[in-house]
Formats: sequence, structure tokens, C-alpha cells
Amino acid sequence: MNTSGHPLAGVRVVELAGLAGSYGTMLLAGLGAEVIVVEPPTGHPLRHLPPHAPGVDAPESGLWFAAFATGKCSVVIDATTEGGRAQLGRLLVTADLVVEDAGVDHYEALGLGREALAAENPGLVWVSVTPFGLSGPKRDWKGSDLVAWAAAGVLYTIGFPDRPPVAPAGQVQLGHHLASLNAAIGGLLALRARRSRGGAGQLVDISLAESCLWLAAETGSPLHLDDLVHRSRPGNRRPLTSPFGLYPCSDGFVSFLVLQPAHWKAMSKWMHECTGNEAVLDPVFEDIRVRYEAMEAIGEWTEELTRQFTKLHIFEEGQRRGIPVTPVNTIADLRADPHLEATGFWREHEHPALGKLSGPREPFRTTPDLWSLSRAPLLGEHNTAVLGQATGG
Repeated sequence: MNTSGHPLAGVRVVELAGLAGSYGTMLLAGLGAEVIVVEPPTGHPLRHLPPHAPGVDAPESGLWFAAFATGKCSVVIDATTEGGRAQLGRLLVTADLVVEDAGVDHYEALGLGREALAAENPGLVWVSVTPFGLSGPKRDWKGSDLVAWAAAGVLYTIGFPDRPPVAPAGQVQLGHHLASLNAAIGGLLALRARRSRGGAGQLVDISLAESCLWLAAETGSPLHLDDLVHRSRPGNRRPLTSPFGLYPCSDGFVSFLVLQPAHWKAMSKWMHECTGNEAVLDPVFEDIRVRYEAMEAIGEWTEELTRQFTKLHIFEEGQRRGIPVTPVNTIADLRADPHLEATGFWREHEHPALGKLSGPREPFRTTPDLWSLSRAPLLGEHNTAVLGQATGG
């Protein structure tokens, strides 16, 4: 792939991370960086994470890897051997940026850490993504996406009040992607700072739990930091006013956000037209505080409307009336969405093992276009080009 016209052309990134680094490094690859994924002989962990493409032999069947390794190179190095560690050291000396999720101490113990490489590569930027960061009493604690949401206080607020907490977008591993995005931003800032520091690199410390905490406005940071009152689990409705949240349709759910007086006037007129409910027309409900107090009743009135129609009908009619509403889409809904099709959101490419794949385009649009991605690599596909030999170890 020719990336000479892209903003990160000439930047070499060595990826030693799993899911905690994959999304951010994919963004760097899309902007022109040479991102080299170092895989063990058995393949990157994402190659083995379900789901897998049917009828395709492992390790090439992993769809997570196919999605988050686009635009990257793959080299196989067995770092459990002396020869493999030497090989990895020679690769790291050539890097501008390293992203890892095992912790600095792990690589220092192998003689491959930032300090060990400083003499030969003083400009190396080292990004470490760990469950609780590199300092503090929890620095050596293990973690996961679920652990991070729990530690950040977010988990306590998700779900229904009479049931246990629910992981936010659990299968999506949203916390890992958030930390990975912070890793990319932190790495880019460190590369930029290197220009004004005589070429010196630095260590960038990313905490998975703190990344989630930064996103947690309703759990204490920063919106409610002063009162220290925990927020109860509200279910699928927001306890601010009504309608606000998810409401059932004949084929799924829609999400309403009715805050402004104009929104409520349009909503109440629509509810009256379709259900005959006279109470909704009372001007008293134009006050958001009154709708908060009458949340349960208004929720029932809203369901009387939404249950009559499909989510697409509610969406289109609500938008026509100027009401903030959207369907709760499935993957099939999104793939068939005419808006996403018209904006060119979906892109297709051929993979030698998986065939034709569809995926999202870049998460930002620029003029001129600064983004370019190739398919995900086969296991060890770039050993010869990057390491000068056909096999790792």
C-alpha cells in the first residue's frame, strides 16, 4: 500500500498488544503508519476470539483480527526463545512507536524495554496499556473490560434497579476500544513532542479503568463529583424527563429524547391523534419537571403509540414531526441502511482466506482524503519483507 501522501507516512509502529491496542493502531495504519503486528507462532489472540468464519481453517478464520488488523503487517516471532527475543529487539530498535499491554516491567525483564533500548533508539515512544496503569497500589492487578467498567463505577449504573448490573456493550469490548483510542492519541502527542525535545521519546501510560472513568459522567466524574451520591440503575429509561429512553414497537425498539417544549408539543399531538388520549394535550406537561413527576404515566402513553407501528414507521414519522427519535438498529438494519449506503460508509475488500468482506470506512472524513487501508494480513505474511526471513523465532 502506498501511503506516501498520508500524514503518518514513514512512522513505524510495532504492536505488541491484544484488543487493548488494536483499534487505535488500526487508526494509525489508516493514516499511513507502517503498523507491524508481532504474533506468536500460534497467532494473535484476536485470531482465536469468536466468532470465526465457517469453513476457514484457523488461524485465518478469526473475524476480530480481520476487522482490527486491516492495514497492518504481520510478523511471527517466538519471544519465548533466545533467538526470538533477539529478533524482537532488532525490530524494536527500528520503531518510532511501540504499543503493548503486558506492562513495561514485563519487557524490561526480557531486556526489551524502553530503557534497555534507549541507547540505540532514544526517540522511541513507548505506549503501555494496562488494567490500572503503571503506578499506584493496583499497578500489578489483573483486569478485563468488565473489571474496568466495574472499577470505574459505570457498571453500577447500567441495568434495571431490581436486577444485577449489566456490562456496557459487553460483547463489543467497548472499554478496550476506548483505551486503545487513548493509546493512539497519547502516542501521537508523544511523537509530536519528540520534535521539540531533541528527538527524545517518552513513556505513555494508559489505564483501562481510568479510560472508562473519564467517560463516566453519571457515576461521579465529573458531573456529580461533589455530592458523592451513587446513581441507581434506571433500566432502559433515563430518569430526567419523559419520554426519554427505549420504547417497544411491533418489531423492536425506538429511542426517544423529548426535552424541549416544541418536542413535547409535537409528541403529544401525535399521541393524541393515534391513541385518542386527551390528557396528553394538557399544557401542564410542557414543563419538563411535570413530565419528570409523571414519568410512569407518560411512559405508558408513549407505549400506546409505539406498539402500534414498526420502528421504521415511528422513526420516519417522528423525524417528520421534528421529534428526536431513532430506531434501535440490528446489524442487518445497518447493513441495509440507505443513509449509510449513500454516504459510502461500508467498504468491501477481498481477503485470500475469508473472501469478500464488508466493513466500516474511516471514523472521520477529511478533504483531501487522508485515509487508506488494506486487508488484514495472513499469519506471518510480512516476515520476509520486515524481518528478512520467512519464519519467526
